Amino acid sequence: MKPSDHAISNIIKFAEDALKKGNYEDAARFFQYLMTYFGAINDEFNKRVFAIKTGECCMRAAERARGSPRAIILSVRAAEAFQEGGDFEMARLCSSKIWEYYTAINKGETGKDSESIHALKVFGDHLASSGDLEKAAIIYLRAAENASKGGRILLAGGLCRDAGDCYRKIGNLKYAAEYYAKAADAYLQCREYFEASLNYCKVSLISICLGRMREALYAAEKAESACNWGEIGIFLKDLSRICKLLSQGFLIEAEENWNKIKAKFSREYTQLVELSFQAARKIN
Repeated sequence: MKPSDHAISNIIKFAEDALKKGNYEDAARFFQYLMTYFGAINDEFNKRVFAIKTGECCMRAAERARGSPRAIILSVRAAEAFQEGGDFEMARLCSSKIWEYYTAINKGETGKDSESIHALKVFGDHLASSGDLEKAAIIYLRAAENASKGGRILLAGGLCRDAGDCYRKIGNLKYAAEYYAKAADAYLQCREYFEASLNYCKVSLISICLGRMREALYAAEKAESACNWGEIGIFLKDLSRICKLLSQGFLIEAEENWNKIKAKFSREYTQLVELSFQAARKIN
């Protein structure tokens, strides 16, 4: 059920009242609701109007929160809102502000609390979605380092995986394999066997692409072990077997196994497996 005109008028009033009182985050939440609502009913004009208002409020709130991780999160929200509103100059200004706030919270021993790590993750996601994958990887790894120092191994693993994804997408396979391996080790330590096996498989496949068959076999065996420990009997165990076969040069058997399961994988994973087959054929 869509809100009535009266309800929308009330939300606009709540937003404007919050803005007058200097409650910028509250105002931003109301304006963002309005932006989403008008976008849903294809009212592009009002969507843009309230997107800009959302961005302005988030920007003011970020400035007030300067020196805290919240400033990063609010600046990301502001940049994305301005982008939605079509004000690309303001979106770029907010993006430059994010770096300023990032520098402020990452000096010395600061930045290891949960809020700081979350802010870095939000920043990394923003950079990744903007296509700035190399910088996104740097931010993810800073967050992973802080998470690890704080004993949050599972979170650190997820952030290393995110960095690995970035490096793989820009073609830096050496770094991709390194950080997928770190992610897999972290997942294994936390007994997240599915994620551990999946990331070891990625390490194995990338190692094959790099011609590092010994490393590929080692990663494939670790993926297989993770499947056994986690009692994972689905297609992931089959993938670990394919990695093992490829790393040992058994291409025909690997291809037969791959043809049985490749329909279950996304295009992203299918491309990686196909690339590893191409590399293995050249070696053999």
